[in-house]
Amino acid sequence: MRKIETESKQKILEAAEAEFLEKGFGNAKIVSIAKRAGISHTMLHYYYSTKEELFQRIFKEKVQLLSQMFNVVLEQNANFTETLRLLIESQFNFVAKNPQLPMFVFREILSNEENRHWAIQTLYPHLLPFLTAFEKMFNAELSKGTIRPVTFQNLLMNVISLNISTFIAMPMLKEALQLNSNEKIEKFLAERLESNVQFILNALRP
Repeated sequence: MRKIETESKQKILEAAEAEFLEKGFGNAKIVSIAKRAGISHTMLHYYYSTKEELFQRIFKEKVQLLSQMFNVVLEQNANFTETLRLLIESQFNFVAKNPQLPMFVFREILSNEENRHWAIQTLYPHLLPFLTAFEKMFNAELSKGTIRPVTFQNLLMNVISLNISTFIAMPMLKEALQLNSNEKIEKFLAERLESNVQFILNALRP
């Protein structure tokens, strides 16, 4: 019974995520989510009472994945340069697996004050341990003069913006660059990832 319940919940979450990403939170319908999941409207309400509850559950799952990603980066016990490389690669690969997420976050969270406040409160505690540890490494490099005197906030913004912009632009890039096969797309993304890494590392050199 528990297995069936777990499978049903997972189907609902997957269907809800697809519905939210495709239609946006405002236009997503519980009835459509139930249809996507292949279950009755009544059963969906048995597990999740509101659309807001589904939305928050999905967002929290993404936050947990991000948290796990950052923990893996820290567990490598690498030096600053390698930790930065791992951070860039991990964030890029995370977005590659969730390519619709950046636009969804912008549309449904960043542009909505209530959602933005809730999202920050949910996300920040998970990011804090990594940010604290990484900023300590960054400040140590600054004090030794091994990197240019930039702010920690600007470094993070460079990582985030470079990685995310690739996937925001992908629909246009596929057509403009004739990326008409999975092989071509994968090759382009691998090259873009290495380009992002080198751009950020080069920008830090004194």
